[in-house]
Amino acid sequence: MSEDGYVPVKLATLETRFPGVYALGDVATVGVPKAGVFVEGQARRVAASLIAQLGCGEPPAAYDGRGSCYIEFGAGRVGRVDVDFLSWPKPTGTFQEPSAALVADKEHFGSSRRARWFGR
Repeated sequence: MSEDGYVPVKLATLETRFPGVYALGDVATVGVPKAGVFVEGQARRVAASLIAQLGCGEPPAAYDGRGSCYIEFGAGRVGRVDVDFLSWPKPTGTFQEPSAALVADKEHFGSSRRARWFGR
């Protein structure tokens, strides 16, 4: 399935050249960073597509390549970058200045994923 070490996918759907077979994350040629926040969005898109194929929902919108990354500045300060890698004609992003509110957001982001993934 791979070409030069990666699996080519249709950008909007993450489907490979094999109907009904999807690739995401580090192996897929999506054009976004190989980071968990982007894979999480890809997984949501693929899951919604599979559910729609079963007749249990509407087909999802195209994968959007959006994600947010928190940045530690030390001294209890956290900033955030919100990026859209699939904007045209080029990727876009915004930086949120470090704040106490973003410290709480980052903590919630991490704890919600741990709870969902590991039941903790």
